[in-house]
Amino acid sequence: MQAFLSGSFLMPLALISFITENILLLIIIGLVLLFIFYIVFRIRKRMKRKDSIITPVRDVIGNVPERVMRLNEEIKPLGFAYDPEQDIFYSILNPWQRKFGYCRLYDEACAPLSMIIDCEPITFEYAGRKWLIEFWKGQYGMNTGAEVGIYYSKLPSINVPGIFSGNFFFCPKDDECINMSFILRKNGNLLFRRSGYHWWLTGFKLGEFSKPSELSMEIILDLYDYKMASAFVEALKREGYSENEYKIRSNKVMVIYDKPHTRQPLTRTVFTDYIMQRNNESLCNTYNYLTRSYTDTLDKLDILRSENSFMYNKVLSLGKPREVFDAFNKIKDYLGDN
Repeated sequence: MQAFLSGSFLMPLALISFITENILLLIIIGLVLLFIFYIVFRIRKRMKRKDSIITPVRDVIGNVPERVMRLNEEIKPLGFAYDPEQDIFYSILNPWQRKFGYCRLYDEACAPLSMIIDCEPITFEYAGRKWLIEFWKGQYGMNTGAEVGIYYSKLPSINVPGIFSGNFFFCPKDDECINMSFILRKNGNLLFRRSGYHWWLTGFKLGEFSKPSELSMEIILDLYDYKMASAFVEALKREGYSENEYKIRSNKVMVIYDKPHTRQPLTRTVFTDYIMQRNNESLCNTYNYLTRSYTDTLDKLDILRSENSFMYNKVLSLGKPREVFDAFNKIKDYLGDN
């Protein structure tokens, strides 16, 4: 009886302790939930009002290359372009995101902003610098997507009291980029492939809803030389990669990334994953319902642009939004000169 009473008192005490230690995170999640419910309410309200208006386009102005060019001009300030052959969006070489580099804080910011993605940061030493090569895959709001990025640091770990302690990485200059490529599969089926000379190779499939666990990547990195490739492979092994998950040939490294081996962001919890993924799935379903009369993404975007600006603006929320990089303003004074 005494043990039962002790357990009865310990449970509420543990709950109170958890709430006290995580009050800020709980407040943020609560605000995000309110925002999500507001968005879903607005979309459904507009969907009911616009449903009878959105009808198939009869006369489209301009041919496909002209329409792609206009769309790319519109989304270039967002850091992205559209590939009509694969029906995906991707990051350009010199987007606004490039000046913000990368650090762990950015990964932590993703889940509360409806990006439920597996993160795989691999760090290693090479040529007097610390390097970060990171893979991402999962659901980016209304898009299923994947990313590969390469970054470097010449700085020791920085300590911003109460905010961040760790390495900050800069984006390589144009002549420091590498050739890289990846294939993204969902449940074994090809979604798209990407390749190029880049520092941040990405792809995003609009209206496709996925769980991160359904996705896998086959990645090839053409690194500077064999020494760099070897250092990267040793880092993969330290994180738990087995020999059947990577291969090295000269300066090329091939990696199979289906499940993360590294510690995931603290904001990736069962609770946040469930809530954000329900919101993401609802947005994808709404987009697909509103544009159900069309098969071509250009047609879908044209009609949303003219008939449902609210949903159109949601569609253009590609990749990681600016809010992910808000932490940069809090730590930039600690970075010195790049």
